[in-house]
Amino acid sequence: MIPTHVTADGRRVVVAAALVHRGRLLGARRTRPVSVAGRWELPGGKVEPGEDPHHALVRELREELSIDVEVVGGVPGPLEGDWPLSEDAVLRVLRARLVRGEPAAGIAHDETRWLGPREGDAVTWLDADVAPARTALARLDTWVDFPARALSGQGVVLRVAPLGDGRRGVVVDRTPFHPLDPGWPDQPGDLGSLAGIPVLDCLTGTVDDHGELAVGAGVGARRGDASRTWVVVHVVDAAGDVPRPGSTVDLEVDPGTRLRLSRAHSACHLAALALNEATARFWRKEPPRRDSRGRPFLDQLAIVDSQVRPDAAYDAYRVGRTLRKAGFDLESFLAEAGPAEEEVATLLDAWTGRGGPSRVEVSGDPTLGARRTWVAEVPGGPASIPCGGTHVADLAEIGRIRVSYRPTDEGFAASTTVTPP
Repeated sequence: MIPTHVTADGRRVVVAAALVHRGRLLGARRTRPVSVAGRWELPGGKVEPGEDPHHALVRELREELSIDVEVVGGVPGPLEGDWPLSEDAVLRVLRARLVRGEPAAGIAHDETRWLGPREGDAVTWLDADVAPARTALARLDTWVDFPARALSGQGVVLRVAPLGDGRRGVVVDRTPFHPLDPGWPDQPGDLGSLAGIPVLDCLTGTVDDHGELAVGAGVGARRGDASRTWVVVHVVDAAGDVPRPGSTVDLEVDPGTRLRLSRAHSACHLAALALNEATARFWRKEPPRRDSRGRPFLDQLAIVDSQVRPDAAYDAYRVGRTLRKAGFDLESFLAEAGPAEEEVATLLDAWTGRGGPSRVEVSGDPTLGARRTWVAEVPGGPASIPCGGTHVADLAEIGRIRVSYRPTDEGFAASTTVTPP
């Protein structure tokens, strides 16, 4: 049996956690031995003979910090994937996510701290932990400010990569740009500038443990998959000069395009809520799901495609055997599509005319991979829909919304248009 607690050349394996939670890396301050007391480390410990290194890390963090974690990858170092520790030991840094608990100081540590992407120098690391900690910090998901409707900000360039077709992708640690989501590509990416350079598109990307960048349709993973680093990729022309990694750049989002997309996205969600209300009478049974306002959630149950464009949106709905069996009467709805459109228009006029706050909630997680929810105050609300896009601050900013329905081979389609106030 190949020993797991030593390397092939006989050096002892010590595991350390690059533990990330809500876009921050965990550091722990040592209390012993005296020679290292007061300095910070990536927490972990020795691998016992016959013990799997992943299991060793889980055990050590449970014993030292009273938390449960799951290993999701690694932070490869220069020594066949490990990092130098001493003449007879190496540090194996494993990426992990928090499953349960909150780190608590114990015998080995007297303080723990969650460190953001620019806070690596806020603590004094053990010499052996400096390089792996910096590398782990560079692997944090991009922090995004678009949920708060930010249009400008500063970011530190982490990487510049060729994308083909005469384009390059620039990844920064923090950005106000909203990228296209390959998992549900409804809202296009923002346009604008990075260090004065035109941003031609904005895409979602991932970085794996080997440092390979995948972009757009090549991502091949569900958003938030902890085995990947989720990044915003700002697409620029490859022919021009691009800032180098490590430089700080100004980012500016085109406000006009953002506003038109935000109006359309908020209008699209209001139209979905109005659809749920206007079609409630076409359910012959208790629906499988209800929206946050208590109406049958036809939109979420049937939607298969959504496209948000400046001041317009298109949604396609599939009403197959399962939904029909669940009780939705498609034929009756289509036969009364005209009156339904009028009912929807009346609801939308009342909601936008009355106005009300509209926001995106992120539950304290600033990263691209976080789950986000659109919340708006409407009569019978508040309305709540999972959403990763951008929105207006108040429903009165949208203007006049009109929706038309037409039958399709699979069900029906909804076309939404916005006339700004």
